[in-house]
Amino acid sequence: MKSSRKNPTHQSHNTLPKLGWVILADIVLVGLGLVIFALFHHVLPRDFKTSGQILPTPSVVTTTTTSEPSMSETTSSISSTAVDTTPSSAKTTVETTVNGTWGAKFPDRFTTGRIEITDNHYRSEAINITISQVQENEVTYYIADIYLRDLEHFRTAFAGGTYARGKTATVLEMAEENHAVLAISGDYYGIRDSGVVIRNGELFRENLFDDVLLMNHDGSMQTFTRDEFDIEQVKLNGAWQAWSFGPMLLDDGQPMTSFNSTVTRLNPRSAIGYYEPGHYCLVLVDGRQPDYSIGMTMEQLSRLFYDLGCEVAYNLDGGQSAVMVFNGEWVNQPYKDGRRISDIIWIGE
Repeated sequence: MKSSRKNPTHQSHNTLPKLGWVILADIVLVGLGLVIFALFHHVLPRDFKTSGQILPTPSVVTTTTTSEPSMSETTSSISSTAVDTTPSSAKTTVETTVNGTWGAKFPDRFTTGRIEITDNHYRSEAINITISQVQENEVTYYIADIYLRDLEHFRTAFAGGTYARGKTATVLEMAEENHAVLAISGDYYGIRDSGVVIRNGELFRENLFDDVLLMNHDGSMQTFTRDEFDIEQVKLNGAWQAWSFGPMLLDDGQPMTSFNSTVTRLNPRSAIGYYEPGHYCLVLVDGRQPDYSIGMTMEQLSRLFYDLGCEVAYNLDGGQSAVMVFNGEWVNQPYKDGRRISDIIWIGE
């Protein structure tokens, strides 16, 4: 007669494999969920929004004088159509705006219409760029000295032309897309959800990350710590550009020895310097390449901008991202041939 009681050994052998499959399935599902989360938040392109908030542009002020001013009397903010060519005895109307217009300020820096191009120089009626290579103390770096006729020639661009997370391109691709004469890596805004983003007069993001570099409509530049920066004031007065990578490299024009950054050791670097409205520089330091260039510490980079005579300087996205392009060609020798990033600073016609 067969017993109605089930064999306990047989029951255990059936149950354990089933339980193992359930646990394994749970692990696979959790892992798949984590992969999807990582792709969505860190890899796959995702548009934030197609356009930003247009910030205020300072108004134009019109004044009248009784004689035609000489070049030395003309302020740096006079537009190209501001001075009447009637005899000096007639009244002359001058439009003065706080928007950056510097043709009269640097008259010898520009041509009358022709474009002059060499391997390291570009000069037109609106732009003057000279690139210098320096090799010293096992470091190779490049300085692009820039004069501009007006603010419109100092621009920024997003990869693919869209403000988005995860959308990337090379510096060269973005430079070509925007017909840039000169371009350098930006602040890689797309890798994080924080950090003020103002591009070409539009505010795309206003929450803060760390140190901020602000470019005003008059062409001046200022750096701020996170605590100092007032986004409401910027929204009221307007701004042309703002970046959030950092850190700031000069304190009231003086070199610094401590920085709001943990990446202060030798590295490839890209950075921007400000002399006065209309006069800027971009610096690219190659690194991580023995027998060519070992890079710069943050303190060395700060001292470099001080020695150049800049009033303001700011560190941009460096490391493998550090790339400078001039007239469609690499200027530097990027570490591992550079990488795809989210944005650039560019100069162009």
